[in-house]
Amino acid sequence: MEKQIKHISIKHFEQNRSGFSTVNHFNNEIPIEPFLAFTEYHMNRPIFGPHPHAGVSVITYIHPDSKGGFINRDSLGDHSIIDAGGVHVTQAGSGIQHDEVPETTGVDSHGFQIWVNHSDKNRLVAPKALHANSNQVPEVVTEGKKVRVIHGNYGNKRSILQMVTPVTLLDVYLEPYQEIELEGEEMTFVYVVSGSGEVAEETISSQHLVLFDEEGDTIKIKTAQDPINFTLASGKPHKEPIVYGGPYVMTSQEQLEAAKRRFGRGEMGELAIL
Repeated sequence: MEKQIKHISIKHFEQNRSGFSTVNHFNNEIPIEPFLAFTEYHMNRPIFGPHPHAGVSVITYIHPDSKGGFINRDSLGDHSIIDAGGVHVTQAGSGIQHDEVPETTGVDSHGFQIWVNHSDKNRLVAPKALHANSNQVPEVVTEGKKVRVIHGNYGNKRSILQMVTPVTLLDVYLEPYQEIELEGEEMTFVYVVSGSGEVAEETISSQHLVLFDEEGDTIKIKTAQDPINFTLASGKPHKEPIVYGGPYVMTSQEQLEAAKRRFGRGEMGELAIL
């Protein structure tokens, strides 16, 4: 059964700091759990410096059109170059420090940072890094269509990445006058990166996030004279308590305070400022 639209969120890029602009969608504003944050960004210089995370997995996907790549470092010793079209996951679990910066200062990196919630039973799993270069991201190409599998599977292709929270993330390209049908879990949304199209008789375009009803298991998107590039995100909500504490996400206040103490004791490792 085809899903119907529950809500359309329309936002625009905002410049947060010099060299850094974002479009932000958060679960406490629109119910997209198991995703907690979905951010499209442009960045051309170091912004944050080393910082901790715990209780979530943080996905960085550098869009294939990006002029520059990204560098990810973490306190477990990972030092990865995320090339255009590549994916990196910091599965923070019990706690880790990381930093991400453009590979070349002054060159724009266009990408997405996506926070994925952990269930309570997996809240404090051992931290680790997962990585796929662009040429390791599976693609399903048919006439007028291309689907890149960032996480999960599509058709007979599956991502090499496997987080503790199973979600589907697809980067989809449709040429003009094409249509695609995609499967969707209980929580499914589509975010338009560029171009325009039609879904459930609604016209959608750049920076529109379309959240679908829980009922149904497919969505259909078609194009007219313009192509479209969109991300499909889908998964099953954990439906457990969520306590936010800056870079930490926990199930209870007690867990949150314990995470802060672990960081204070240095148990999330060290990461030098470059």
